[in-house]
Amino acid sequence: MKDIEFKDFMVFDVKETGDCTELEIKREDLGDFLHAENAYIIIAQDINRIYFWKGARSPVRKRFLGARIATEIQGNIMKAGFKRCKTVTIDQGEELEEFLNVFGLSSMTVKEELEDKRYLRNIEKEETRITKILTTKIDSNSKLEEIKALLDVDEQIIWSKSSLFSLKENWLKLLLKNKKYKKRLKKNLEASELEIKEYKNSYTITNKKVISHSIFNNYFDFVDIPKYAIKIERNGEIVMLDQKELRSFEIEEFDDGYDVWFNAEPIEVGDYAFPFEGLNLEEYRSLINALDKNFFAEIPEKLKRISYLRKR
Repeated sequence: MKDIEFKDFMVFDVKETGDCTELEIKREDLGDFLHAENAYIIIAQDINRIYFWKGARSPVRKRFLGARIATEIQGNIMKAGFKRCKTVTIDQGEELEEFLNVFGLSSMTVKEELEDKRYLRNIEKEETRITKILTTKIDSNSKLEEIKALLDVDEQIIWSKSSLFSLKENWLKLLLKNKKYKKRLKKNLEASELEIKEYKNSYTITNKKVISHSIFNNYFDFVDIPKYAIKIERNGEIVMLDQKELRSFEIEEFDDGYDVWFNAEPIEVGDYAFPFEGLNLEEYRSLINALDKNFFAEIPEKLKRISYLRKR
């Protein structure tokens, strides 16, 4: 942490090893990257704040080490010649209003919490210079907020992930080499004209649906999937698959993570709806736990692939 080049806004993912990894995300996208199993250090130098955000299901070790890391960062920021930042602890589901306001977030309530969870509060009087900032909620362009607006009244998010994807010049050519993508891709000419830049994908599982929010959904073909099983919103970018109609999902393991392909009827044809890409091991395990318990694992022919099928 000593050699780091500090910026106005930075986010670090706390690891159980005592290390932390910087996440390359934008300030307005913060809400899409806060997961209940993790703990994060969030630097906002424009308001002299270091927030230590603790997920409701984050391990005790991450919460303990995160507090120590936040203090270390506070000292390093001052040594680097910046103003002293106040360290503020934020607990998922019990967020301070200033934290929600400054990042344009809503409270992230999670029912299941660790039994040994203990909180220390250190809420001081806000500095006059930044009072206006902390009491004014900014507009957020979070993809997760767009998803929440489309959910049923009794529908709850039980798993979510957002990731950044850098498009390369030959991206379409590479995708078409994959049989699964080749079957689903349409409007290839339009897809080839996509601007070469960084895009954000958002994946969500609720108690009712499996949801993909990505610009690339515009170029997938969903006509073979029954209309009662799938719903498409926001000009084709948001695709929602009814969990009751989800017949299987396939996990593919790579050197850098896991891809998940969701399968609608009929199983025999391999009628893939859409993929969740680039999951790490922790995200893969939490996804399995979040999905319906009516699935069981098929014995894989190859170690690199596992299929979860719905029980009859």
